[in-house]
Amino acid sequence: MKIIQVGAGGFGESWLEIVMIAPEWEVAGVVDINQNVLKKVKEKWNFSDEKLFTSLDECLKKVKADALLNVTPPEFHKEITVKGIKSGLHVLVEKPMADTLKNAEEMVEVAEKYRKKLMVSQNYRYRKGARSLRKFIEEGLLGNISYCNLNFQKGPKFKGFRIKMEYPLLIDMSIHHFDLLRYILGKEPVSVYAESFNPCWSWFSGDACLNIIFEFQDNIRVNYSGSWVSKGKETPWDGEWEIYGENGTVIWNEKIKFISEGKEEEVEMISMEREERDYSLLEFYRSIKEDREPETSGRDNIKSLKMVFNSLKAIKRGRRVSFI
Repeated sequence: MKIIQVGAGGFGESWLEIVMIAPEWEVAGVVDINQNVLKKVKEKWNFSDEKLFTSLDECLKKVKADALLNVTPPEFHKEITVKGIKSGLHVLVEKPMADTLKNAEEMVEVAEKYRKKLMVSQNYRYRKGARSLRKFIEEGLLGNISYCNLNFQKGPKFKGFRIKMEYPLLIDMSIHHFDLLRYILGKEPVSVYAESFNPCWSWFSGDACLNIIFEFQDNIRVNYSGSWVSKGKETPWDGEWEIYGENGTVIWNEKIKFISEGKEEEVEMISMEREERDYSLLEFYRSIKEDREPETSGRDNIKSLKMVFNSLKAIKRGRRVSFI
């Protein structure tokens, strides 16, 4: 199928590399407001000028496609996604789905009205570790779960919009971990208490650190500690997980280990045909071909996005916020 990619600089550049080698997809057009970015795309991929546009409207008039890949900053997600859907295209959008919950809900409504697929690239779900841990829990080997500790520590030196965000970690990154919590635990959040802060050495304008307590269904508690300005220890991008159940503890830190009655064993990873964003593209393609809802559809992703914005409410109000 043919796809239009909107946004080809920065993260969009790596997305284009993935789309170009995906056997299910053909790049029909690339849109970016920066002429220098388009020049770089043309030189690297030997694209004709007929495939390169600074305006999505112009691209939609001149290019026939089946889908649109939205790799723009979050504040533009709604505008571009809605325009693509109303032009008859299925849309795969980068996370977070939108800059506000209202905008995300409107995107889902438009997709359902026009009967088009809207999928969010929650690529952290599409890794062996996450899917192996979910399988382990689904099989009941841990028994009833009581609590989970999730620690995320990184110190990336970003350029661009993230540096100026008021809550960069919460709004741009933590959606990955929140979505993983829903996916791995197989439960939905009930309430949240959250605090944010910014260390004196931070290179972000806004709060780059978080401490959050979630309550999930079945009285499961999650302690989430996150930082985007760690100058020492760093965790994997998935974070370090400890999940405590009645039969023992499962630890995920790149490898998965199960500890029970003083014994420790490594959990075997499942095999996957593809991972990461490669799998996102494959799942997007299959959902269209099979006419079904994608695993990380817009409708499902609203639940993960609510974790972000309810956490933000809890930070601003200084008290626990209910999801009900």
